[in-house]
Amino acid sequence: MSLEGKTVLVTGASRGLGRATAEAFLLSGAHVLALGRELTAMNETRISLTKIGSNFEMVIMDVRDESTVTTYITALSDLDVLVNNAGIARSRPFVETPTQELRDILEVNVVGAFVVMRESARKMLETGGGHIINIASDAAIRGIAGMAPYAASKHALLGLNRSVSQELRQRGIRLTTFCPGPITTDILGVGTANSKAMSPKELAKTIVHLAEVPPEIEIQELLAQPMP
Repeated sequence: MSLEGKTVLVTGASRGLGRATAEAFLLSGAHVLALGRELTAMNETRISLTKIGSNFEMVIMDVRDESTVTTYITALSDLDVLVNNAGIARSRPFVETPTQELRDILEVNVVGAFVVMRESARKMLETGGGHIINIASDAAIRGIAGMAPYAASKHALLGLNRSVSQELRQRGIRLTTFCPGPITTDILGVGTANSKAMSPKELAKTIVHLAEVPPEIEIQELLAQPMP
């Protein structure tokens, strides 16, 4: 399926995989709505996207702000693809993890993702269908020592996707959960990137390929791992 002229919303576009995904969709000819909450980082995304083209919009927004998210997506004229990428991670031993840290992670990775997903689905139902791509992690299908709340949030996102797919695939909306393993990003803080992990740019190309699959095919779940 050609993405030329399609409208694609990418959350968490301020850095890493989100920024690379916004760039890849812009290169594909799509109209990109790049959403992120950190102004300085989003300005860096703007500079990066401007080098590719002008068919994009920058949206400074926090996915935890339900009313703002709802108002924004409701006002869109159309929406063909959602890349639900915004997320946070923390690493510490389980017995040292404060309850608030669990709440913070769930608020972004599950509740925020839920709201963006729901409002996007409502818009897609208005306009004839679409494709929701939720960015989880291999943490959605396995445990990770020192990252119990993060793994729990990604397990929840996978369960959400599996359940919603049963409702929406009958109404013209495809749902995909993309589960990449280690990525060379600083999600755990500056200087934490693993140089042997996967490239955000290469993974972003894979996300675009998922969106290009013909509409009569639904790739429900995809696990990506680095080669040794």
